[in-house]
Amino acid sequence: MSSQQYADGGSLLNWPEGFDRTSPEKRESYPHGFRVSQTAAFDNILDGLQKMDARNVQVRTAAPHTAKEPHRPYANRNPDDPGVVVYFEKDGQQFAVPCDRWDNLRDNAQAIASARSALTARSLRTNSPSQ
Repeated sequence: MSSQQYADGGSLLNWPEGFDRTSPEKRESYPHGFRVSQTAAFDNILDGLQKMDARNVQVRTAAPHTAKEPHRPYANRNPDDPGVVVYFEKDGQQFAVPCDRWDNLRDNAQAIASARSALTARSLRTNSPSQ
């Protein structure tokens, strides 16, 4: 699949190289029911990355984002391409974290926030002294 995919309204979500896209027919609803709003899911991404001291955080989707909170797409937007890509810098390195496994923006955003949270917890366990 191409590294770029057309989305609703002709906007384009640039997908980072080296990451495969999920084909639209394989996307499904998240089966365990994230219990957060779309706004909270996108805020969770930003909050988690701020706790990691990440810099230059950019959250991209095919939906238009608000000017006041540029990491958030407008509420109730459901573009044809539900993918979410988060770009950030940490310790002088650039990172991209994409997700398009699920069929809506909220679930893909919350999946990124949850994965980041799990990685941080794992890092803390790995780096803590043995008892």
